[in-house]
Amino acid sequence: MPDASDPRQLVVNLFQAWSSGDPDEVAALFQPDAVFFDNVNGRFDGRAAIRQFYAGSLEVWDDLKTAPTRIWVDGDTAACVWTMTGRMKTDRFGAGLAGSTARIDGMAWIRFVDGLVAHDEEYFDRGAPLASLEGRGFLTPQTAP
Repeated sequence: MPDASDPRQLVVNLFQAWSSGDPDEVAALFQPDAVFFDNVNGRFDGRAAIRQFYAGSLEVWDDLKTAPTRIWVDGDTAACVWTMTGRMKTDRFGAGLAGSTARIDGMAWIRFVDGLVAHDEEYFDRGAPLASLEGRGFLTPQTAP
């Protein structure tokens, strides 16, 4: 049975919650005064704001699934690379893209206190959702000729 206090397992649990479709399940894994930040959507202070952010994401994405693909741990802190997939519910990224599936890869730095997330900082390429929705694949750095 996995150790519930192991940061590696806590990361897995967090990403399972992000995939649950349940804002309360996500919020329950954060400290009351936790901070969630991602470079595209901004900063959310406190469990209630994090819950609201996730609930809003569910209005845009269907079948939202997230999973860590690599996890590194140092004490109470973990870093991971993750993959998110989902189907757009709206034309937010352009006409005709509702119903299209996207894949986004990113990274996170997560600190835990007493088994709950105290700080979750995430980064991904701002252009990745649109590129994936349009069927252009994943964004990769351009190399000089």
